[in-house]
Amino acid sequence: MVDANKIKNAVKKSGQFISSVGSGKMQPHKHCRICHSPISLASEPRVCKETSCIEKNQQDEKNQRSVRIWMFVFFGIFAASFLVPTAFRLLG
Repeated sequence: MVDANKIKNAVKKSGQFISSVGSGKMQPHKHCRICHSPISLASEPRVCKETSCIEKNQQDEKNQRSVRIWMFVFFGIFAASFLVPTAFRLLG
């Protein structure tokens, strides 16, 4: 059987595991949503300067907006199928 604590101690002693976050060697950064290249923290929207990434991000946002609208339309139809009969029973 493998002893997890023994392995953790061995790795700590050998120095093979070095946390890049705690060491301060890497500058804080974000990654482009499309090509995943490093970009600055201040960039909004989260894409790099390449035109292909900007166009792809705009298309993705447009698609998300239309999916959200259709989701509300279908939810409204679904809710109306339950609320309209209930309203008729209360009124009549």
